[in-house]
Amino acid sequence: MQQIIPGLWELDEIGDRVHCYLWEWERGLTLIDTGFPTDVHTIIDALTARNMALHNVRRIIITHCDIDHLGSAAKLRKATGAVVGCHSVEKELLENPNRRTPASWYLKPVFALLRQAPQFNVLPVPPNELYVDGEETPEGFTVIHTPGHTAGHISLLHRKKRLLIAGDALHNRGGKLQMPSPVFTPRVDIAQRSVWKLAKKYGDDFDTIVFGHGPPILQNGGHRVKSLVSRIFSSEV
Repeated sequence: MQQIIPGLWELDEIGDRVHCYLWEWERGLTLIDTGFPTDVHTIIDALTARNMALHNVRRIIITHCDIDHLGSAAKLRKATGAVVGCHSVEKELLENPNRRTPASWYLKPVFALLRQAPQFNVLPVPPNELYVDGEETPEGFTVIHTPGHTAGHISLLHRKKRLLIAGDALHNRGGKLQMPSPVFTPRVDIAQRSVWKLAKKYGDDFDTIVFGHGPPILQNGGHRVKSLVSRIFSSEV
């Protein structure tokens, strides 16, 4: 595990295909996203290697239902006894993960075929908690509804720590802050508006940003999101 800031750990044992995170606070541990279905044992081993008891994982927050974020949630809930939370709109996809399809029509049969393989078979996860925009979790995260990549995608803001957990609302690939791939984003226009929301409503509240894909931004994160929005909406900002 790699510490990003005090309290936030990246579970880097699962590799760079996707990033998921562990929040350590006074009431226990909270997982934010769970990697692929095959990452469950790696995550459990990473926790136990640091003497973090599985029963101390009290909550699993899912930013969205993609296979690389939801994949191990069902088995980790069983192993830890944690509650699982997501945005109220995302509930349907957690309960029916096969309904999540790529935006590009030509990839849909490929996805359907891949789901037959055990390593890509995501088990349904009926959530225990449903969040709405602006709600605050016990950990101190403000839930920000950032749809577009999926209809119920959320990002998490911790104002005290000046931290934004972006999920796939934003990527940081090749050292470049950018939108998620349109191939996997059914509503690019709505995704852009979500980033506008992050910049205009919350851009003064965070410096550090961590992503589902790409390395963290440790300084001036809010400023960089504002700059991205200026480029996207140059005629409006």
